[in-house]
Amino acid sequence: MPGTPTVRLAFGPNKYAAYHLLLCRWLRQYGIRDQSYCYVTLGGTELRDITSLRFICEGLTSEVWSYEDNAGRYRAAEATALELQASGLQVRLQNAAIWSHQRQSDLPHIYFVDLLGICAWGDYNLRFGEMFQNEVIREGDCLIITSHLGRNPGAAAIRTQFSGEFDVLGVNNADAESVRNVFRRAHPSMTLFKALSLNGIQSELALRCFGAVKYRDGSPMGIYGYSIEGGRTDLSSFVQDQDTKYFDMTKGRLCASAIF
Repeated sequence: MPGTPTVRLAFGPNKYAAYHLLLCRWLRQYGIRDQSYCYVTLGGTELRDITSLRFICEGLTSEVWSYEDNAGRYRAAEATALELQASGLQVRLQNAAIWSHQRQSDLPHIYFVDLLGICAWGDYNLRFGEMFQNEVIREGDCLIITSHLGRNPGAAAIRTQFSGEFDVLGVNNADAESVRNVFRRAHPSMTLFKALSLNGIQSELALRCFGAVKYRDGSPMGIYGYSIEGGRTDLSSFVQDQDTKYFDMTKGRLCASAIF
C-alpha cells in the first residue's frame, strides 16, 4: 500500500465543503431519521470531520473511532482528541490503520476513508475486500473515500489496472481521453468492484455511488460517496448509474460525468 508522509497535510476549507456536500446528499437519500450511527474515520490530526457532524446533527453519532498509524501524527491527534473530549465528545483514538477496525456494535456505520494517495493502486482492493468479506463494512453503511486526482500514471498504466473493467464497460482503450475520464470519475468504484469480485460477494452487496465532488487544496482531489445495501452489484450499472451526481467545487456547480 502506498506510504504516507510523516506530517499530515494542512487541508483547507474546500476539502470539508466537498465532504459536507457529499454527507448531506447521503443523509437526504439514505439516512434514517433519528438513527444514531457509529462513525469511523481515517481523520489524522485534524478530526474536523468529527466536530462538524455535531453541527449537522448532534445525535448523528454515538460512537466515534478515529485511526492514525503514524507515530508523529498520532501524538498530534491525541491533543486534538483531548480538545474534543473537553467539549463533551468522546473519540476512541486508535494508533493503528483503519483497515484494522473491528466492528463493535450493530449500529449502522459511516466510514470516512481519507486517503492521501489514489484509490486505485497498491492493495486497496484487498483491504476493502477484507472489510466487505468480514462484514466490517456491511449493508446499511455509508462509505466516503477521498482520492488524489493528480497522480495519473498515464493511460497505459490505467489500461493495465482496469483492462477487464473497461472491456465490460465498453470503453475504447485506444481513446486516451475516454480512458482518463472514466478513470477520474470511477476509479474508486472500479476498485470497490474488484474488492467484491475477489471475494465472490458481488451478488450479496449492492453498492451505489450517490455522488462525487472534485476540489482543489493545492492538488486536485476527488471525494466519492457510496451506500451499501443488500443485493447485487453489477459493474456497468454501478459505474454508469445515471443517478450519480458530480459536483465541481471550483466552479460551485454540478458538472457532467464526462468532464469530472
